[in-house]
Amino acid sequence: PFVVAELHLIEKVAEKESIPYQMRALSRSTGTDTDSFAYANDGCPSALISMPLRYMHTTVEMIHKDDVENTIKLIYHTLLDLSPKTDLQYFK
Repeated sequence: PFVVAELHLIEKVAEKESIPYQMRALSRSTGTDTDSFAYANDGCPSALISMPLRYMHTTVEMIHKDDVENTIKLIYHTLLDLSPKTDLQYFK
């Protein structure tokens, strides 16, 4: 099977709303729960939106406030952009 969902949906929303973003290419698993449900059974539409931070899972984890605000905006506007006609089928 191959992925056919709206691959660039989030990227298009970021550009439309002038929200800065970076793409990160991963050649292996993401290390998150996204991997598990993305490929379980027939697949589940999923996207991983990460925030750049330092010292993850420590008492001194650091993140820039603008990155948090932009991530919230990106998720919000992506949800607004969805419609009943949006094809989120992961495999065909």
